[in-house]
Amino acid sequence: MSASIAFSFFGLANGDHVKMFRSGSSIMTYHCIYETTIQCTSSVILPAMLCVYSPFNDVVLPDNTVAFISAKISIPAAVPQDLILLEVFPS
Repeated sequence: MSASIAFSFFGLANGDHVKMFRSGSSIMTYHCIYETTIQCTSSVILPAMLCVYSPFNDVVLPDNTVAFISAKISIPAAVPQDLILLEVFPS
């Protein structure tokens, strides 16, 4: 797995508000998950998933929202078959 940092505009779609548990714990956190894409300088477009920490009562952004994001990118070894995970830095 590789990691990098991105500062860019992303189009967001298919948002979902989800509850997650930390492994081995009963502590819950909430996230908004969105589908997006990353376009490389070689014009290759890769599917990506954006995971944003969110309060339990937060509202999901509507489809086609464009957001400027600074995020950590986690890239699996088999990029063409898997999604890229983007984790937004807290502001």
